[in-house]
Amino acid sequence: MKQFSATLLVIVLGTPAVAQLSVMDSLSSSFVADLLEGQNLTINNLVVNCPASAMGYFSGTSEVPISQGLVLTNGAADAIAGPVFNFASGGAMGPGDLDLNAELGGGYPTYDACVLEFDCVPIGDTLLFNFAFGSEEYPEFVNSSFNDIFAIYLSGPGYQPQQNVASLPDGTPVAINNVNAGLNAQYFVDNEGQGGQFVAYDGFTTNLTAFAVVVPGEAYHFKTAIADAGDGVLDSGVMLEAFSFRSMGGLSTALNNANGQPAPRARVRDGQLELTFFDRLQGANAVILDAMGRVVRGFRIAGSSMNVEIGSLAAGGFTLRVESPEGPVVRRFAKD
Repeated sequence: MKQFSATLLVIVLGTPAVAQLSVMDSLSSSFVADLLEGQNLTINNLVVNCPASAMGYFSGTSEVPISQGLVLTNGAADAIAGPVFNFASGGAMGPGDLDLNAELGGGYPTYDACVLEFDCVPIGDTLLFNFAFGSEEYPEFVNSSFNDIFAIYLSGPGYQPQQNVASLPDGTPVAINNVNAGLNAQYFVDNEGQGGQFVAYDGFTTNLTAFAVVVPGEAYHFKTAIADAGDGVLDSGVMLEAFSFRSMGGLSTALNNANGQPAPRARVRDGQLELTFFDRLQGANAVILDAMGRVVRGFRIAGSSMNVEIGSLAAGGFTLRVESPEGPVVRRFAKD
């Protein structure tokens, strides 16, 4: 379990710069493990397979929705820092990754892969990991073959073969062609359009959360990988939030309970969570939990449909949990 603290990190590296990013590469494996490791788990057997300059520790306030963490790139890690008119393109047509090739359907080769792998044993029934993806490929190469790609693969009990858990709340994998100004725009930041001063990438996602339902006490393997697709130029990077890899109890994010009971339908609109319930859930107690597993709303189901005010909640991913007689029924949703 993590003994390293954010306070110690500041002592080691210095106080993060205000309103700008600082980046340090050539990191040790122990530093990376301490940086990522959060609550209720321990990171073991960490291996990095990419040039030392492609991975870095970043900190500081900027347009990126994460102020401290680890960045993996298919170019140079320090290229993310700087105004948006900087040109981040540091690839060398190095080796790609077979799993990412398969993720693309085999149509285009990958290059300049940066891969981080480690093992963990969760205490709770859910694993969570906060991340954001950015790229210099935005917006010119949206819907092209230059679809730089990354994935967070999870393998272990319930994940054989491995599954990509880096996705939007509806399960869509995060990639340039899947998240941009025209598609899933609520998760996209147009850094070029807003004249970004501190991040070189022309676009990036909001802070997203990878969710996975796991078996407490069992061993799991994570592989985070990013690569150029189609060619070896124009950088992309995935930013993993410091200390955000964590395990929570009682926060299962499955869409059905053990008896196959369907989850309620949920839609966010105009500051309201619009819910439609099935008959056997009438009268049940329900709660809304944030990404850390904290209860932020509680209510009783009083009809087949109802609205719950969520306008005052911060943006992010949430879980609706209904305590039915047949067991908990849950539904994930996101608020912008």
